[in-house]
Amino acid sequence: MSDDTTQPDLSAVSTANSLRPPEDETKPNLKAISENGRLRPPFSARRTFSQRILRRHRSKASLTGLDPENEPGEGRPALGLRNTVSNLDLNDEYINPLEKSARWMLSARAGAVRAGANIGFGIMNRSAVNPTSTIWLNSTLGPWKGQKKIEVKIWDPKKKPETSTSRMTSSNSRRPAIINFHGGGFVVGTATDDALWAGAVMKSVDAVVFSVNYRLAPEYPFPKAVEDCADAILQISRRADEFGIDADRIIISGFSAGGTLSLASWVLLQEPQRWGYDIGSPPPKIAGFALFYPLLDWTISRPVKRQSCVKPDFTLAKGLTDLFDASYVFPKIPKDERDDPRLSPGLMSDELVADLPPVHLVICEYDMLHAEGHTFAERIQSMDKEIIVRVVKEAKHAWDKPAPKTPKPSVHVEYGHAVESMRRWVKLPGLPGLSRENSTVSQHLRTTEEAVKEQLPADDEPTPNEKADFRNSDLQLS
Repeated sequence: MSDDTTQPDLSAVSTANSLRPPEDETKPNLKAISENGRLRPPFSARRTFSQRILRRHRSKASLTGLDPENEPGEGRPALGLRNTVSNLDLNDEYINPLEKSARWMLSARAGAVRAGANIGFGIMNRSAVNPTSTIWLNSTLGPWKGQKKIEVKIWDPKKKPETSTSRMTSSNSRRPAIINFHGGGFVVGTATDDALWAGAVMKSVDAVVFSVNYRLAPEYPFPKAVEDCADAILQISRRADEFGIDADRIIISGFSAGGTLSLASWVLLQEPQRWGYDIGSPPPKIAGFALFYPLLDWTISRPVKRQSCVKPDFTLAKGLTDLFDASYVFPKIPKDERDDPRLSPGLMSDELVADLPPVHLVICEYDMLHAEGHTFAERIQSMDKEIIVRVVKEAKHAWDKPAPKTPKPSVHVEYGHAVESMRRWVKLPGLPGLSRENSTVSQHLRTTEEAVKEQLPADDEPTPNEKADFRNSDLQLS
């Protein structure tokens, strides 16, 4: 069966006005109309949001051979799964075996994972651009307040800023700012994990990049990471003069857990009184979000998310996600209370969605977070908000990490498209092209290849399959 009969193709760059997937039986309520004739989101309640994810993947299961009701020979070959999405109950609450573990034991396990991750990133990130400076910010929100608690790595171009095309930007031609939050399941990771991204964005957007070392679980469980990220946004914007940045041109980027924190910290800053926070002056206006494979809904269990994926065996290991979840969500939060938008930002209110800045969302086809990414994108589109959705075909969660010695062609492509969105948000001229040979991002990434070329074995070039993936993924802006 051809791919165009399975799911609407959301891999092309799209906006709220240009992306309108064709109707099919899996999305009967996508264009529900309110009494005043305006589009309204078809899932005003959390339960409906979850049910739509299940319905989407029940349909996908039928088309990919996962549905036990399929006759032999229909659809693509079955993957031999013991369970299908149709057999899973969204109302079943998964019992995480690590939830009853002592905190010291979780800390010990987290420490072992961190040590391994640090070695991997240390080896693979050797070609990335080093940060130019480090600062420490105060913690002012929630418990565990203190002086110089939040470390931030900075990448600063240190050259004359590129001129904006907008007359509305400040006359002193200050640079845009990118505030980035790394991934790692809220348990592992550091600000330099995204050094390849930071270096490319610094050069391609001509921006000052701030990557935040928010505090990690299990030592600092939810909502400390959200509070640290919100603190970073506030304090960096309020020190715009010191950093030479334009406080009206701040973009938030994040990978995996960092993508979750990007939205969650923005939600906190929009409604601080709801949770008893005092942030003083109003928060800065954010120009846009660049989000890579974020977790958006904690009300759906990991087993449901895992089995909703086209290839469940390609998702993150159960032992790892159990550690992440037990460490971050402590004390345990009942399932019916996990709709707190600081935890599940995909469930933010309609009013907040209406105020969202533009979003560039990158999701991976073989990721357990794929479905909730699509569903959140549809919600934004249904409210006529701007979003660009990119799907990395046949890619697993965090396909770009650790940054390989020779970046994958798809990394060139997806980072390039994200940069193009960011330049548009901050009123800079568009890039000359997004092919590997022409884009500014690719030129920078190619520089990182050259930096280690002498150290690479002869067989460390991109494989033919990777080159084919690049050609298939290299979609131009429409």
